[in-house]
Amino acid sequence: MILAGSMLVRVLQCFVVYACGWCSGLAAGLLQFLVAPLSLTGSLIRLQTNVSDCILHYVCCGLVAAALDATDITSWSPHLTIDIYFISIFFITDFVLNVIVHMNTSESFGPWRMAIHIVYGTFNTKTYFVVVFGCLLGFRIDLVLLCLTSLLGLAARRYGLYAGLLRLICWPCFAICFYVEHRIGHLPVNYQNAHKMHHYLHDSTAFDAHIYGSGMNEEYFWILAETIPCLLAPNLFFPYFLNLETLYQSWTNKGAHTRSDEGIGSETFGCFDEDNYHADHHTLHRANFGSSTGVLLDFYFGTVGDGTKGVGGLHYSKRPDPTKAGHTIFRIECASGENRAPRIATYQEDPQEDLEKSVENGQAALSEDRGLRVITKEELAGKRSRDSGGVWVALHGAVFDLTAFHVAHPGGPQVILSHAGSDASSTFAEVGHSAAAKTMAAKRLIGRLEGSTPSGFVVELLKAHAAVAAPGSGGTLESPLLTK
Repeated sequence: MILAGSMLVRVLQCFVVYACGWCSGLAAGLLQFLVAPLSLTGSLIRLQTNVSDCILHYVCCGLVAAALDATDITSWSPHLTIDIYFISIFFITDFVLNVIVHMNTSESFGPWRMAIHIVYGTFNTKTYFVVVFGCLLGFRIDLVLLCLTSLLGLAARRYGLYAGLLRLICWPCFAICFYVEHRIGHLPVNYQNAHKMHHYLHDSTAFDAHIYGSGMNEEYFWILAETIPCLLAPNLFFPYFLNLETLYQSWTNKGAHTRSDEGIGSETFGCFDEDNYHADHHTLHRANFGSSTGVLLDFYFGTVGDGTKGVGGLHYSKRPDPTKAGHTIFRIECASGENRAPRIATYQEDPQEDLEKSVENGQAALSEDRGLRVITKEELAGKRSRDSGGVWVALHGAVFDLTAFHVAHPGGPQVILSHAGSDASSTFAEVGHSAAAKTMAAKRLIGRLEGSTPSGFVVELLKAHAAVAAPGSGGTLESPLLTK
């Protein structure tokens, strides 16, 4: 309901901003805080992560504009107008870049799964620009101002001036701000109100990559930051997202949100995360919170995924300092061979063959007991792939056979395979699933996990299972397990 309501608010905001003007459009966006109240928190901390970069941009804008006013350059410098032609070219260019990144670097996606990513990803990441462009329709950008501002900001970073100013005012760097914000965004209650929009498909492609890596419910204050300064002082400023350095970061973010295929290296055009560090985060959810360019805090706090060793050609390790009690030594070295971060395996299996195997497993389970048999944690741990007897996952005290289903999972097979043979209750609850998804789960219920107390959700499944499996009920042994 939160997701559907938020999407309706965004559609309304896009309509109002073009029909009634920027003021009404920005006011319409406030409705999201009625639909998802905690998105207020998500929006504020999302702005906080990059606000220092945004301030640097506008400071550089003002300095360059003042210098240009003292010359005759502004009288002949070319301008760019935000109109329907510019907007069309912007979206077409962005779409083409997404296609290039996906074709060059991504693992294979089925056509239906790919279509879902294109449609949902475009809505989630590009309606942001629809609103911003609507607020700035007719706005003129001095191209000399744009180029010189971008170069001045780049020089401030390159020569340490920007970092020095952050240290002077005790403001943390991007890597720390992003890690803290990202972990807060994944707290279960906050997550449902905001960051879930970015993770809704449980995997990631270039089409799902927002310029700031956020979901639509985390954008409200960024929309204000992009538009209000320009509307108040159109001769001084232009939007932060059109800064050339920001556009480049948007380009690299497309590659960082794409799950690179096996054998793809950093030399491949469009690949910016060959170790799939951030793509794995979209699969694992509760790991790899840092950006692929700032992973140290994940290793420090132990929030890296199982088997994650590094990213970007580097291998990270830590050990206690033998000379100083309570101190830790980090070692960062070039990664090769066994030090490379392992890939999460993708199984290209035959769904029909898996279907028959899953039914066979389920019938064997029920043959022991017309109810649900108890499955030990050791038996569960051994069911991690079709070759090991099936893909089993525990949820809230029950065990499900997902051997056939994982290849058709709307969020992709990786998220199921990464939890195969283990208890995925926390991820299942955090991500959120519809009633239809829980009904599908009931069809694949095969046992009760040893030593676990079933939740209310599982109790309902057990009741449904008992009603179908009981003698004289008219059901069949296959009914509660798996249907074509």
